[in-house]
Amino acid sequence: MTTIAYCKINEMPTDWQRYLPFLENDVVERVGRMRKTEDQLRTVCAHLLTKMMLVTTYEKELSEVRFTKDSNGKYQLGQDLHFNLSHSGNYVACAISDFPVGIDVEQQVTRDFSLFQTLWSEEENHLYKLLEQEAFYALWTAKESYGKYKGFGLHDSLMEATIRQDGTIHHPASRVTARTIPFFLAPGYSAAVCLEDSLETVTHAQWAQIETFFTKKIATYAKK
Repeated sequence: MTTIAYCKINEMPTDWQRYLPFLENDVVERVGRMRKTEDQLRTVCAHLLTKMMLVTTYEKELSEVRFTKDSNGKYQLGQDLHFNLSHSGNYVACAISDFPVGIDVEQQVTRDFSLFQTLWSEEENHLYKLLEQEAFYALWTAKESYGKYKGFGLHDSLMEATIRQDGTIHHPASRVTARTIPFFLAPGYSAAVCLEDSLETVTHAQWAQIETFFTKKIATYAKK
């Protein structure tokens, strides 16, 4: 099964740094190099949210939840579970699955959508009204989620793939068993997941839940 959870970063407290010990060293170092507080909050919240979901939903021990990266820079967790992260604007989201998975969320902003027509396959340019904001971001998040599922971004080989309106993916050189599914995040946002199995749940996790979870862990560690 695949589960999705998302959270709003504007719910985070000013003392969010107290949760850094629960993150991997490379993540903490990356957060320290970020100049914008919003980027720091998105990264910290996404990783904490994922760890909490792995413990509460998938019954992992927190001490066992250590993220590594594959050769493409995609985060991974052993062999039994897969996950992917995304964040944009005020939201972060994670997808966890028994199979490879990709997720993308985007805050919609007005732009000249005609500049992006070379990103789409010929079939996509016929299928979608890509000069309209909703259609543009619906396809953008679907393609990004597929790229993250495969472990790469929006580059030439991804452009060869066509995301059809039912979410199936056609690639001229290979059979793709995954499909994309859009899901609702908030007004003004688009979101999609690329998966091989079924989408079980989409959960809005309040920051208070994350805070309670890790505060209990801090108290437990302090007693040891």
